[in-house]
Amino acid sequence: MHDTNQHNTTNDKMIYFQTHEIESWINEDAPLLDLTGHLLEINNQPARLSVKSRHATRLTMMEEAARIFELLGAEIKLQLPSGIDVTAETEILLVDGRADALHRGWKVAMNLLEYLCGVATHTAKMVAEVEAVGHIPLLVTRKHLPGMKKPMIKAISNGGAHPHRLGLSETILIFENHLNIIGGRDALKEKIPQIQQAACEKKISVECDTLKHALQAAQAGADLIQFDKIEVDSLSQWIAQLKNNYPHVKVIIAGGINQQNIRCYAQSGVDGIVLSSLYHAKPADLGVTITPLIK
Repeated sequence: MHDTNQHNTTNDKMIYFQTHEIESWINEDAPLLDLTGHLLEINNQPARLSVKSRHATRLTMMEEAARIFELLGAEIKLQLPSGIDVTAETEILLVDGRADALHRGWKVAMNLLEYLCGVATHTAKMVAEVEAVGHIPLLVTRKHLPGMKKPMIKAISNGGAHPHRLGLSETILIFENHLNIIGGRDALKEKIPQIQQAACEKKISVECDTLKHALQAAQAGADLIQFDKIEVDSLSQWIAQLKNNYPHVKVIIAGGINQQNIRCYAQSGVDGIVLSSLYHAKPADLGVTITPLIK
């Protein structure tokens, strides 16, 4: 039996993977044939592949793992949905097909599931830590490996978190390196009104590492302050002062946040917590067996 608790999960249809993307994953691992299976002459033998969890796991990428085998001509007998929690020894995927098809898709699907279910599981734990003390979002950065945006966004979404920035094209976040180019923080009082006019439907965020910088950005018209690597005691004091003067300004914190201190940050008065470390989660431990299928 599996636990169908779907707290803070996201519908798997939120992100669509095109067929050619999944075919490219297969082709990368086996562009011609499975040489071992070919030489063992097991190609035409009917077989069954079973995937089980070895510990409590938040599932993700289940639909894409199933499509790998479908594209190889196999038949899906059981596929649990992304976004649910399962206990140890839960069968999450069952596939029937030719032995060569199952072996060809085996590692592609398993690498996808183990890596990304690990991300989803760790994300769910961190979300639970935040929700234990507050009602603010856990936001995840775009600091993932190039080419992994869609799988990573699905994983953190199924874990209950939200994307911080999906990319550079739709959000405005002014960093220190931008300020170096435009002449420093004093330029914000001129630049922010220009941005507000040109992108009237957008919010403007500014990264700050001191209260003085935050007050300056808020006075210039910033909608959101992103503090980076600030100790929680200082952060609480700064937020109180900042919101006393500029109650409309939202505040988020990034950097130096982990499972040991995240509850303290969640209680500091911030409107959101930003993480990158979820992408480096320990992979989930899943077991796979492929056996002859006797009908």
